[in-house]
Amino acid sequence: MPVSAARVVIISIFLIGGMLLAGVIMQPEASLQAWDVRESDFPANSSQEDRLAFLIRYAILAPSSHNSQPWKFNVSEDRILIYADEKRGLSVADPDQREMHISLGCALENLVIAAEHFGYSSNITYFPGEKDLVAEVELQSAAIPESDANSILFSAIKSRQTNRNPYQARSITDADMHELYSTAGHKSSRHRESLFNATLPAAAVFLSNDSAIIESFRRLVVQADDIHYSDADYKAELGRWLGQGSLGPTGLQAKAAQLELVFLDMGPQETAKDAELINSTPYIGFVCTERIGENANSSAYATRISAVIAGRTFERFWLAATARGLSLQPMSQALEVQETKEKLFGLLPSGSGNMSEVQQTFRLGYAANEGKHTPRRPLEGTIES
Repeated sequence: MPVSAARVVIISIFLIGGMLLAGVIMQPEASLQAWDVRESDFPANSSQEDRLAFLIRYAILAPSSHNSQPWKFNVSEDRILIYADEKRGLSVADPDQREMHISLGCALENLVIAAEHFGYSSNITYFPGEKDLVAEVELQSAAIPESDANSILFSAIKSRQTNRNPYQARSITDADMHELYSTAGHKSSRHRESLFNATLPAAAVFLSNDSAIIESFRRLVVQADDIHYSDADYKAELGRWLGQGSLGPTGLQAKAAQLELVFLDMGPQETAKDAELINSTPYIGFVCTERIGENANSSAYATRISAVIAGRTFERFWLAATARGLSLQPMSQALEVQETKEKLFGLLPSGSGNMSEVQQTFRLGYAANEGKHTPRRPLEGTIES
């Protein structure tokens, strides 16, 4: 049966089965209201707790795998605690929680950028010891003016979005490339960070416009897609997030997309779409970290801290790219499948040195605007006492 005809059948069954009442009429928890945060609403004359909670409004606008938003926050006196929300993890696509901790790193970076913008310095302690506690951010009023780079990054937080449109065959000028890396790589004197009993791993972003590298990357993504879409558990997990409205469509459209994914053979269609998007992409990007080595207590620990640092680096680069009018789409498929993950290191451009851990891959270029943002949980749903 053609996909279009099958879609009609599935939607009909969906309606007749009564799922409309349960899954569509009820409004989803997620919404677009979080994107309406305004700088002028900063509660300068309110309590310290209210001021710090306001900073979290920018943290929750960070990107996350499957838009899972796997974060929880706690505001305590002069600090914000960031926790991993295990219930929002991806047990099939992300069993080692690399993507979860990249997402948490992105949220942490937004928080630190917003803190500097509103007059705070930050002291970050990674993994202080409490279960699921990823970072403790101590915030103090700072007399040092906000850096120009931070101002650029802050202004891009509300504009940043994943762009799945075809990209133009247009090169980034040398001047823009320099500004992109300069802004993304700026280290503010307002921020300090530490990790108990270990040295923080370095992270870097590498871009390639080599057609052979892009073609090799396309093949790895196609291979990973084929494996993913032949896995019923993977499709069920992705379908759950689609059905909740986390990935854009809401209501009936979201439920129909979930049923299509789970019950129809959408693999060839989705794989072809990804391949075509990469074919139109002028740049492929790699976010890499160095190995922590023997200072790490375990491989799981090393994965988490490296992923958080990679997430911070990725978000800074993404915001810097947004500020330069560039579009970006994360493409994690080849990192989620062991057979393809092992081959990614061979695609890194010369000069990558000891950055041997590929943490995130993406495509970059100029494109038409994506349109609406993806939904976000309300602030109140992310803060715990």
